[in-house]
Amino acid sequence: MQWLSDDRARVLDEVKASLDEQRWNDFGALIDDYFFALSVAEPDALTAAWPRVPADWLAAHPRYQLASAWTRAAWRSAELIEERVERTFTRWVLDHETPAVRDTLCTHAMDIRRHLVSGRFTRANDAADDVQRVIRDADEQQGFDDILGMILIHVGLARLVVGDLAHAAEAFSEGWRWSVSGLPHPIAPYLAGYCALAHALAGDNARAEEWLARSSVPVESNAHVMAFRLQIAGTLAEALVAIGRLDRPSAESALDRIPSGIESGDLWWVGTHVRSRIALLWGDRPRAVRHIDGELNAYPSLTPPTSLAGALFRADLSDIHQSLGDLDAAGDVLDAVRSAQPDPFLAASAARFLMVRGRTTEAAMLLARSLQGQAPSFIEPSRWRVLRANLAHLTRSAHRAQAIRSAAEHVERTQAFDAAHDALPVVYEAFTEHTRIPADATARFTPPPLISLTPREEQVLGLLAAHASVQEIAEAMHISRNTAKTHLRALYRKLGVSTRAGALEAAGRFR
Repeated sequence: MQWLSDDRARVLDEVKASLDEQRWNDFGALIDDYFFALSVAEPDALTAAWPRVPADWLAAHPRYQLASAWTRAAWRSAELIEERVERTFTRWVLDHETPAVRDTLCTHAMDIRRHLVSGRFTRANDAADDVQRVIRDADEQQGFDDILGMILIHVGLARLVVGDLAHAAEAFSEGWRWSVSGLPHPIAPYLAGYCALAHALAGDNARAEEWLARSSVPVESNAHVMAFRLQIAGTLAEALVAIGRLDRPSAESALDRIPSGIESGDLWWVGTHVRSRIALLWGDRPRAVRHIDGELNAYPSLTPPTSLAGALFRADLSDIHQSLGDLDAAGDVLDAVRSAQPDPFLAASAARFLMVRGRTTEAAMLLARSLQGQAPSFIEPSRWRVLRANLAHLTRSAHRAQAIRSAAEHVERTQAFDAAHDALPVVYEAFTEHTRIPADATARFTPPPLISLTPREEQVLGLLAAHASVQEIAEAMHISRNTAKTHLRALYRKLGVSTRAGALEAAGRFR
Protein backbone atom coordinates (compact mmCIF):
# COMPACT_ATOMS: atom_id res chain seq x y z
CA MET A 1 0.00 0.00 0.00
CA GLN A 2 1.62 3.25 -1.16
CA TRP A 3 1.20 6.92 -0.34
CA LEU A 4 -1.23 8.23 -2.98
CA SER A 5 0.54 10.38 -5.58
CA ASP A 6 -1.97 13.26 -5.35
CA ASP A 7 -1.56 13.52 -1.57
CA ARG A 8 2.21 13.29 -1.87
CA ALA A 9 2.32 16.05 -4.51
CA ARG A 10 0.12 18.30 -2.36
CA VAL A 11 2.37 17.88 0.68
CA LEU A 12 5.51 18.56 -1.38
CA ASP A 13 3.92 21.73 -2.79
CA GLU A 14 3.05 22.89 0.73
CA VAL A 15 6.59 22.21 1.95
CA LYS A 16 8.06 24.17 -0.94
CA ALA A 17 5.65 27.08 -0.42
CA SER A 18 6.36 27.31 3.32
CA LEU A 19 10.10 27.41 2.61
CA ASP A 20 9.83 29.91 -0.23
CA GLU A 21 7.64 32.23 1.87
CA GLN A 22 9.66 31.61 5.04
CA ARG A 23 6.60 30.47 6.98
CA TRP A 24 8.62 28.43 9.44
CA ASN A 25 5.76 27.53 11.76
CA ASP A 26 3.79 26.17 8.81
CA PHE A 27 6.87 24.19 7.78
CA GLY A 28 7.07 22.82 11.34
CA ALA A 29 3.42 21.75 11.21
CA LEU A 30 4.12 19.81 8.00
CA ILE A 31 7.09 18.13 9.66
CA ASP A 32 4.81 17.19 12.57
CA ASP A 33 2.39 15.46 10.24
CA TYR A 34 4.60 14.03 7.49
CA PHE A 35 8.22 13.76 8.61
CA PHE A 36 8.57 9.96 8.41
CA ALA A 37 6.36 9.74 5.32
CA LEU A 38 8.68 12.19 3.57
CA SER A 39 11.77 10.44 4.97
CA VAL A 40 10.69 7.19 3.35
CA ALA A 41 9.05 8.38 0.12
CA GLU A 42 10.70 11.76 -0.62
CA PRO A 43 14.03 11.87 1.21
CA ASP A 44 15.62 14.24 -1.31
CA ALA A 45 12.97 16.86 -0.57
CA LEU A 46 13.81 16.77 3.14
CA THR A 47 17.54 16.78 2.55
CA ALA A 48 17.17 19.89 0.39
CA ALA A 49 14.79 21.58 2.84
CA TRP A 50 16.81 21.65 6.06
CA PRO A 51 19.65 23.95 4.87
CA ARG A 52 17.01 26.57 4.04
CA VAL A 53 15.66 26.65 7.61
CA PRO A 54 17.26 29.34 9.86
CA ALA A 55 19.60 27.88 12.48
CA ASP A 56 18.17 30.11 15.23
CA TRP A 57 14.63 28.86 14.50
CA LEU A 58 15.83 25.25 14.70
CA ALA A 59 17.66 25.97 17.97
CA ALA A 60 14.41 27.33 19.42
CA HIS A 61 12.44 24.26 18.34
CA PRO A 62 14.21 21.07 19.54
CA ARG A 63 11.63 18.79 17.92
CA TYR A 64 12.56 20.04 14.44
CA GLN A 65 16.23 20.16 15.34
CA LEU A 66 15.89 16.44 16.13
CA ALA A 67 14.10 15.81 12.82
CA SER A 68 16.89 17.59 10.96
CA ALA A 69 19.52 15.49 12.76
CA TRP A 70 17.59 12.32 11.90
CA THR A 71 17.73 13.24 8.21
CA ARG A 72 21.47 13.89 8.45
CA ALA A 73 22.00 10.56 10.23
CA ALA A 74 20.32 8.73 7.35
CA TRP A 75 22.53 10.59 4.90
CA ARG A 76 25.61 9.47 6.84
CA SER A 77 24.20 5.90 7.06
CA ALA A 78 24.61 6.33 10.82
CA GLU A 79 22.99 4.23 13.53
CA LEU A 80 22.69 7.21 15.89
CA ILE A 81 21.96 10.92 15.73
CA GLU A 82 24.32 13.42 17.35
CA GLU A 83 24.37 13.04 21.11
CA ARG A 84 24.23 16.84 21.53
CA VAL A 85 20.94 17.06 19.64
CA GLU A 86 19.47 14.10 21.48
CA ARG A 87 20.45 15.54 24.86
CA THR A 88 18.92 18.95 23.98
CA PHE A 89 15.68 17.33 22.86
CA THR A 90 15.40 15.10 25.92
CA ARG A 91 16.00 18.04 28.27
CA TRP A 92 13.37 20.07 26.39
CA VAL A 93 10.81 17.25 26.77
CA LEU A 94 11.54 16.84 30.48
CA ASP A 95 11.17 20.60 31.06
CA HIS A 96 7.53 20.42 29.93
CA GLU A 97 5.05 19.67 32.68
CA THR A 98 2.86 17.79 30.21
CA PRO A 99 4.97 17.01 27.14
CA ALA A 100 3.33 15.88 23.92
CA VAL A 101 2.98 12.10 23.79
CA ARG A 102 4.81 11.98 20.46
CA ASP A 103 7.84 13.69 22.05
CA THR A 104 7.86 11.27 24.98
CA LEU A 105 7.74 8.37 22.54
CA CYS A 106 10.71 9.79 20.63
CA THR A 107 12.84 9.93 23.80
CA HIS A 108 12.09 6.27 24.51
CA ALA A 109 12.79 5.31 20.89
CA MET A 110 16.19 7.01 21.11
CA ASP A 111 16.88 5.02 24.29
CA ILE A 112 16.07 1.80 22.43
CA ARG A 113 18.39 2.76 19.60
CA ARG A 114 21.34 3.52 21.89
CA HIS A 115 20.87 0.30 23.86
CA LEU A 116 20.62 -1.82 20.69
CA VAL A 117 23.78 -0.37 19.19
CA SER A 118 25.76 -0.95 22.38
CA GLY A 119 24.43 -4.49 22.99
CA ARG A 120 22.38 -3.62 26.11
CA PHE A 121 19.48 -5.72 24.91
CA THR A 122 17.66 -6.12 28.23
CA ARG A 123 17.61 -2.34 28.68
CA ALA A 124 16.40 -1.92 25.10
CA ASN A 125 13.55 -4.31 25.91
CA ASP A 126 12.71 -2.31 29.04
CA ALA A 127 12.58 0.87 26.96
CA ALA A 128 10.29 -0.94 24.51
CA ASP A 129 7.97 -1.71 27.45
CA ASP A 130 7.89 2.02 28.20
CA VAL A 131 6.95 2.84 24.61
CA GLN A 132 4.07 0.40 24.51
CA ARG A 133 2.82 1.59 27.89
CA VAL A 134 2.81 5.21 26.69
CA ILE A 135 0.96 4.24 23.50
CA ARG A 136 -1.57 2.20 25.45
CA ASP A 137 -2.27 4.95 28.02
CA ALA A 138 -2.23 7.93 25.62
CA ASP A 139 -5.30 10.17 25.65
CA GLU A 140 -3.82 12.42 22.96
CA GLN A 141 -2.65 10.81 19.71
CA GLN A 142 -1.49 13.76 17.62
CA GLY A 143 1.05 12.68 15.03
CA PHE A 144 0.57 8.96 15.69
CA ASP A 145 -0.30 8.22 12.04
CA ASP A 146 3.15 9.39 11.00
CA ILE A 147 5.46 8.42 13.87
CA LEU A 148 4.13 5.13 15.23
CA GLY A 149 5.32 3.05 12.30
CA MET A 150 8.96 3.98 12.91
CA ILE A 151 8.58 3.93 16.71
CA LEU A 152 7.17 0.40 16.61
CA ILE A 153 9.97 -0.80 14.33
CA HIS A 154 12.31 0.14 17.19
CA VAL A 155 10.08 -1.71 19.65
CA GLY A 156 9.94 -4.79 17.43
CA LEU A 157 13.71 -4.81 17.02
CA ALA A 158 14.13 -4.70 20.80
CA ARG A 159 11.84 -7.74 21.08
CA LEU A 160 13.59 -9.48 18.21
CA VAL A 161 17.12 -9.31 19.60
CA VAL A 162 16.08 -11.06 22.84
CA GLY A 163 14.25 -13.79 20.92
CA ASP A 164 10.71 -12.71 21.80
CA LEU A 165 9.49 -13.36 18.28
CA ALA A 166 5.78 -13.37 19.09
CA HIS A 167 5.87 -9.89 20.65
CA ALA A 168 8.19 -8.66 17.90
CA ALA A 169 5.60 -9.71 15.32
CA GLU A 170 2.86 -8.01 17.37
CA ALA A 171 4.83 -4.74 17.50
CA PHE A 172 5.53 -4.74 13.77
CA SER A 173 1.92 -5.61 12.89
CA GLU A 174 0.62 -2.88 15.23
CA GLY A 175 2.87 -0.40 13.44
CA TRP A 176 1.53 -1.65 10.12
CA ARG A 177 -2.08 -1.15 11.26
CA TRP A 178 -1.36 2.44 12.27
CA SER A 179 0.42 3.05 8.98
CA VAL A 180 -2.48 1.91 6.80
CA SER A 181 -5.11 3.76 8.82
CA GLY A 182 -4.19 7.21 7.50
CA LEU A 183 -2.34 8.29 4.34
CA PRO A 184 -1.69 5.26 3.71
CA HIS A 185 1.84 5.70 5.04
CA PRO A 186 4.77 4.67 2.79
CA ILE A 187 6.40 2.84 5.70
CA ALA A 188 3.57 0.25 5.74
CA PRO A 189 5.11 -2.25 3.27
CA TYR A 190 8.42 -2.12 5.14
CA LEU A 191 6.62 -2.92 8.40
CA ALA A 192 4.99 -5.87 6.64
CA GLY A 193 8.51 -7.04 5.75
CA TYR A 194 9.59 -6.84 9.39
CA CYS A 195 6.49 -8.77 10.43
CA ALA A 196 7.27 -11.43 7.82
CA LEU A 197 10.80 -11.68 9.17
CA ALA A 198 9.62 -12.30 12.75
CA HIS A 199 7.35 -15.13 11.58
CA ALA A 200 10.04 -16.59 9.31
CA LEU A 201 12.56 -16.64 12.17
CA ALA A 202 9.96 -18.47 14.25
CA GLY A 203 9.63 -21.05 11.47
CA ASP A 204 6.08 -20.13 10.41
CA ASN A 205 6.71 -19.64 6.72
CA ALA A 206 3.03 -19.72 5.80
CA ARG A 207 2.32 -16.70 8.01
CA ALA A 208 5.50 -15.01 6.78
CA GLU A 209 4.30 -15.33 3.19
CA GLU A 210 1.00 -13.67 4.08
CA TRP A 211 2.95 -10.61 5.26
CA LEU A 212 5.37 -10.73 2.33
CA ALA A 213 2.38 -10.28 0.03
CA ARG A 214 1.93 -6.84 1.66
CA SER A 215 5.59 -5.87 1.54
CA SER A 216 6.37 -5.23 -2.12
CA VAL A 217 8.69 -2.21 -2.45
CA PRO A 218 11.12 -1.08 -5.16
CA VAL A 219 14.78 -1.87 -4.50
CA GLU A 220 16.53 1.16 -3.01
CA SER A 221 20.26 1.38 -3.78
CA ASN A 222 20.92 4.80 -2.25
CA ALA A 223 22.55 4.12 1.12
CA HIS A 224 21.81 7.68 2.28
CA VAL A 225 18.03 7.30 2.63
CA MET A 226 15.86 5.60 5.23
CA ALA A 227 14.31 3.10 2.80
CA PHE A 228 17.74 1.59 2.16
CA ARG A 229 17.89 0.10 5.66
CA LEU A 230 14.18 -0.64 5.94
CA GLN A 231 14.07 -2.85 2.84
CA ILE A 232 16.35 -5.60 4.14
CA ALA A 233 13.78 -7.12 6.53
CA GLY A 234 11.45 -8.27 3.77
CA THR A 235 14.31 -9.59 1.64
CA LEU A 236 15.73 -11.62 4.53
CA ALA A 237 12.24 -12.96 5.23
CA GLU A 238 12.02 -14.07 1.58
CA ALA A 239 15.33 -15.91 1.93
CA LEU A 240 14.25 -17.68 5.13
CA VAL A 241 10.92 -18.71 3.61
CA ALA A 242 12.74 -20.10 0.57
CA ILE A 243 15.08 -22.08 2.84
CA GLY A 244 12.08 -23.45 4.72
CA ARG A 245 10.58 -24.54 1.41
CA LEU A 246 13.94 -26.06 0.40
CA ASP A 247 14.10 -23.72 -2.58
CA ARG A 248 17.80 -22.97 -2.89
CA PRO A 249 17.64 -20.79 -6.06
CA SER A 250 15.05 -18.45 -4.50
CA ALA A 251 17.01 -18.22 -1.24
CA GLU A 252 20.21 -17.29 -3.02
CA SER A 253 18.35 -14.90 -5.33
CA ALA A 254 16.95 -13.05 -2.30
CA LEU A 255 20.44 -12.72 -0.83
CA ASP A 256 21.74 -11.39 -4.14
CA ARG A 257 19.16 -8.59 -3.99
CA ILE A 258 20.52 -7.28 -0.69
CA PRO A 259 22.53 -4.16 -1.57
CA SER A 260 26.19 -4.10 -0.60
CA GLY A 261 26.95 -1.99 2.45
CA ILE A 262 23.82 -2.97 4.34
CA GLU A 263 25.38 -5.71 6.46
CA SER A 264 26.18 -3.26 9.27
CA GLY A 265 22.53 -2.49 10.02
CA ASP A 266 20.23 -3.79 12.73
CA LEU A 267 19.66 -7.13 10.99
CA TRP A 268 23.26 -7.98 10.05
CA TRP A 269 23.05 -11.14 12.16
CA VAL A 270 20.01 -12.45 10.26
CA GLY A 271 22.07 -12.34 7.08
CA THR A 272 24.75 -14.48 8.75
CA HIS A 273 22.08 -16.94 9.90
CA VAL A 274 20.58 -17.17 6.40
CA ARG A 275 23.98 -17.89 4.86
CA SER A 276 24.66 -20.51 7.54
CA ARG A 277 21.39 -22.31 6.80
CA ILE A 278 22.12 -22.30 3.09
CA ALA A 279 25.57 -23.73 3.77
CA LEU A 280 24.12 -26.35 6.12
CA LEU A 281 21.70 -27.60 3.50
CA TRP A 282 23.57 -27.07 0.25
CA GLY A 283 26.88 -25.28 0.57
CA ASP A 284 30.39 -25.12 1.98
CA ARG A 285 29.87 -26.09 5.61
CA PRO A 286 33.50 -25.82 6.80
CA ARG A 287 33.61 -22.28 5.42
CA ALA A 288 30.37 -21.46 7.26
CA VAL A 289 31.93 -22.71 10.51
CA ARG A 290 34.85 -20.32 10.04
CA HIS A 291 32.51 -17.44 9.26
CA ILE A 292 30.30 -17.98 12.32
CA ASP A 293 33.35 -18.33 14.57
CA GLY A 294 34.66 -15.07 13.14
CA GLU A 295 31.40 -13.23 13.82
CA LEU A 296 31.21 -14.52 17.40
CA ASN A 297 34.78 -13.42 18.06
CA ALA A 298 34.37 -10.05 16.33
CA TYR A 299 31.10 -9.01 18.04
CA PRO A 300 30.95 -10.63 21.50
CA SER A 301 28.82 -7.84 23.00
CA LEU A 302 26.21 -8.22 20.23
CA THR A 303 26.14 -12.03 20.21
CA PRO A 304 25.87 -13.28 23.82
CA PRO A 305 24.05 -16.63 24.13
CA THR A 306 21.10 -14.81 25.68
CA SER A 307 20.54 -12.81 22.48
CA LEU A 308 18.75 -14.20 19.44
CA ALA A 309 21.83 -13.55 17.30
CA GLY A 310 24.08 -15.42 19.73
CA ALA A 311 21.64 -18.32 20.09
CA LEU A 312 21.15 -18.67 16.33
CA PHE A 313 24.88 -18.52 15.61
CA ARG A 314 25.68 -21.20 18.17
CA ALA A 315 22.78 -23.42 17.13
CA ASP A 316 23.87 -23.10 13.49
CA LEU A 317 27.45 -23.89 14.48
CA SER A 318 26.44 -26.98 16.44
CA ASP A 319 24.13 -28.17 13.65
CA ILE A 320 26.88 -27.82 11.05
CA HIS A 321 29.36 -29.72 13.22
CA GLN A 322 26.75 -32.44 13.72
CA SER A 323 26.11 -32.63 9.98
CA LEU A 324 29.84 -33.07 9.42
CA GLY A 325 29.92 -35.85 12.01
CA ASP A 326 32.16 -33.85 14.35
CA LEU A 327 30.20 -34.50 17.53
CA ASP A 328 33.04 -33.43 19.83
CA ALA A 329 33.06 -29.94 18.27
CA ALA A 330 29.24 -29.78 18.38
CA GLY A 331 29.34 -30.74 22.07
CA ASP A 332 31.98 -28.10 22.80
CA VAL A 333 29.75 -25.38 21.30
CA LEU A 334 26.79 -26.47 23.41
CA ASP A 335 28.81 -27.00 26.60
CA ALA A 336 30.05 -23.42 26.38
CA VAL A 337 26.47 -22.09 26.58
CA ARG A 338 24.81 -24.77 28.68
CA SER A 339 23.04 -22.20 30.88
CA ALA A 340 21.37 -20.68 27.79
CA GLN A 341 20.00 -23.95 26.38
CA PRO A 342 16.36 -23.11 27.27
CA ASP A 343 16.54 -20.79 24.24
CA PRO A 344 14.41 -22.53 21.57
CA PHE A 345 17.16 -22.63 18.94
CA LEU A 346 19.90 -23.82 21.28
CA ALA A 347 17.54 -26.29 22.92
CA ALA A 348 16.64 -27.84 19.58
CA SER A 349 20.27 -28.22 18.56
CA ALA A 350 21.20 -29.62 21.98
CA ALA A 351 18.28 -32.07 21.99
CA ARG A 352 19.27 -33.34 18.57
CA PHE A 353 22.87 -33.73 19.77
CA LEU A 354 21.73 -35.70 22.82
CA MET A 355 19.64 -38.00 20.65
CA VAL A 356 22.58 -38.70 18.37
CA ARG A 357 24.57 -39.50 21.50
CA GLY A 358 21.86 -41.92 22.58
CA ARG A 359 20.83 -39.84 25.60
CA THR A 360 17.14 -39.76 24.77
CA THR A 361 15.95 -39.22 28.34
CA GLU A 362 18.09 -36.10 28.66
CA ALA A 363 16.88 -34.86 25.27
CA ALA A 364 13.24 -35.26 26.30
CA MET A 365 13.87 -33.50 29.61
CA LEU A 366 15.65 -30.63 27.87
CA LEU A 367 12.80 -30.01 25.43
CA ALA A 368 10.21 -30.24 28.21
CA ARG A 369 12.17 -27.88 30.47
CA SER A 370 12.70 -25.41 27.64
CA LEU A 371 9.02 -25.40 26.73
CA GLN A 372 8.05 -24.74 30.36
CA GLY A 373 10.40 -21.76 30.42
CA GLN A 374 8.74 -20.01 27.48
CA ALA A 375 6.16 -17.22 27.66
CA PRO A 376 2.53 -18.06 26.81
CA SER A 377 3.03 -16.26 23.48
CA PHE A 378 5.89 -18.58 22.51
CA ILE A 379 5.65 -19.86 18.93
CA GLU A 380 6.72 -23.49 18.89
CA PRO A 381 9.00 -24.21 15.91
CA SER A 382 8.26 -27.16 13.64
CA ARG A 383 11.71 -28.45 14.49
CA TRP A 384 10.60 -29.16 18.05
CA ARG A 385 7.68 -31.23 16.79
CA VAL A 386 10.05 -33.22 14.58
CA LEU A 387 12.48 -33.83 17.43
CA ARG A 388 9.66 -35.01 19.67
CA ALA A 389 8.57 -37.39 16.92
CA ASN A 390 12.14 -38.74 16.89
CA LEU A 391 12.00 -39.22 20.66
CA ALA A 392 8.66 -41.00 20.43
CA HIS A 393 10.16 -43.42 17.93
CA LEU A 394 13.41 -43.97 19.85
CA THR A 395 11.59 -44.65 23.12
CA ARG A 396 8.98 -46.84 21.38
CA SER A 397 6.22 -44.65 22.78
CA ALA A 398 2.69 -45.92 22.38
CA HIS A 399 1.88 -42.48 20.93
CA ARG A 400 4.67 -42.40 18.35
CA ALA A 401 2.31 -42.61 15.36
CA GLN A 402 0.35 -39.68 16.73
CA ALA A 403 3.56 -37.70 17.41
CA ILE A 404 4.81 -38.31 13.87
CA ARG A 405 1.47 -37.31 12.35
CA SER A 406 1.32 -34.15 14.51
CA ALA A 407 4.86 -33.16 13.47
CA ALA A 408 4.11 -33.78 9.78
CA GLU A 409 0.93 -31.70 9.97
CA HIS A 410 2.80 -28.87 11.73
CA VAL A 411 5.48 -28.91 9.03
CA GLU A 412 2.77 -28.80 6.36
CA ARG A 413 0.86 -25.99 8.09
CA THR A 414 3.93 -23.79 8.62
CA GLN A 415 5.61 -24.80 5.35
CA ALA A 416 8.83 -25.36 7.33
CA PHE A 417 9.96 -28.35 5.29
CA ASP A 418 13.58 -27.86 6.28
CA ALA A 419 12.60 -29.04 9.78
CA ALA A 420 12.03 -32.51 8.31
CA HIS A 421 15.80 -32.80 7.86
CA ASP A 422 16.06 -33.39 11.60
CA ALA A 423 13.87 -36.49 11.35
CA LEU A 424 15.43 -39.91 11.76
CA PRO A 425 15.21 -41.83 8.48
CA VAL A 426 12.30 -43.99 9.63
CA VAL A 427 10.45 -40.90 10.95
CA TYR A 428 11.17 -39.03 7.74
CA GLU A 429 9.71 -41.90 5.73
CA ALA A 430 6.58 -41.80 7.87
CA PHE A 431 6.30 -38.05 7.26
CA THR A 432 5.90 -38.62 3.55
CA GLU A 433 2.65 -40.44 4.25
CA HIS A 434 1.18 -37.25 5.73
CA THR A 435 2.78 -34.40 3.78
CA ARG A 436 4.53 -33.86 0.47
CA ILE A 437 8.08 -32.75 1.24
CA PRO A 438 9.89 -31.09 -1.70
CA ALA A 439 12.22 -33.47 -3.48
CA ASP A 440 15.27 -31.41 -2.54
CA ALA A 441 14.72 -32.47 1.06
CA THR A 442 15.90 -36.01 0.58
CA ALA A 443 19.64 -35.78 0.01
CA ARG A 444 21.06 -32.66 1.62
CA PHE A 445 21.11 -32.77 5.39
CA THR A 446 19.95 -35.74 7.42
CA PRO A 447 21.07 -36.76 10.90
CA PRO A 448 24.63 -38.11 10.68
CA PRO A 449 25.42 -41.77 11.32
CA LEU A 450 24.59 -42.27 14.94
CA ILE A 451 27.87 -43.54 16.37
CA SER A 452 30.58 -45.48 14.57
CA LEU A 453 32.47 -47.86 16.90
CA THR A 454 35.85 -49.35 16.11
CA PRO A 455 36.17 -53.16 16.14
CA ARG A 456 37.97 -52.90 19.50
CA GLU A 457 35.16 -50.76 20.94
CA GLU A 458 32.57 -53.21 19.60
CA GLN A 459 34.46 -56.02 21.34
CA VAL A 460 34.56 -54.09 24.63
CA LEU A 461 30.84 -53.38 24.33
CA GLY A 462 30.08 -57.05 23.76
CA LEU A 463 32.11 -58.01 26.84
CA LEU A 464 30.32 -55.36 28.90
CA ALA A 465 27.00 -56.87 27.83
CA ALA A 466 28.28 -60.22 29.18
CA HIS A 467 28.96 -58.50 32.53
CA ALA A 468 32.71 -58.89 32.22
CA SER A 469 34.93 -57.04 34.68
CA VAL A 470 37.85 -54.87 33.58
CA GLN A 471 40.21 -57.75 34.32
CA GLU A 472 38.06 -60.16 32.31
CA ILE A 473 37.96 -57.70 29.40
CA ALA A 474 41.78 -57.47 29.50
CA GLU A 475 42.18 -61.22 29.51
CA ALA A 476 39.65 -61.80 26.74
CA MET A 477 41.34 -59.21 24.52
CA HIS A 478 44.89 -60.23 25.48
CA ILE A 479 45.78 -56.72 26.63
CA SER A 480 46.87 -55.17 29.91
CA ARG A 481 44.37 -53.99 32.50
CA ASN A 482 45.41 -50.33 31.88
CA THR A 483 44.89 -50.72 28.12
CA ALA A 484 41.45 -52.22 28.80
CA LYS A 485 40.62 -49.17 30.92
CA THR A 486 41.76 -46.91 28.09
CA HIS A 487 39.45 -48.68 25.61
CA LEU A 488 36.61 -48.49 28.12
CA ARG A 489 37.08 -44.75 28.67
CA ALA A 490 37.16 -44.17 24.89
CA LEU A 491 33.94 -46.14 24.48
CA TYR A 492 32.20 -44.21 27.27
CA ARG A 493 33.36 -40.89 25.81
CA LYS A 494 32.09 -41.75 22.34
CA LEU A 495 28.74 -42.88 23.71
CA GLY A 496 28.50 -39.83 25.95
CA VAL A 497 28.05 -41.89 29.13
CA SER A 498 29.95 -42.62 32.33
CA THR A 499 28.65 -46.04 33.48
CA ARG A 500 28.29 -49.60 32.20
CA ALA A 501 24.50 -49.33 32.35
CA GLY A 502 24.57 -46.05 30.42
CA ALA A 503 26.81 -47.58 27.75
CA LEU A 504 24.50 -50.56 27.27
CA GLU A 505 21.41 -48.33 27.11
CA ALA A 506 23.06 -45.98 24.60
CA ALA A 507 24.23 -48.89 22.47
CA GLY A 508 20.68 -50.25 22.43
CA ARG A 509 19.43 -46.94 21.10
CA PHE A 510 22.06 -46.89 18.36
CA ARG A 511 21.18 -50.39 17.27
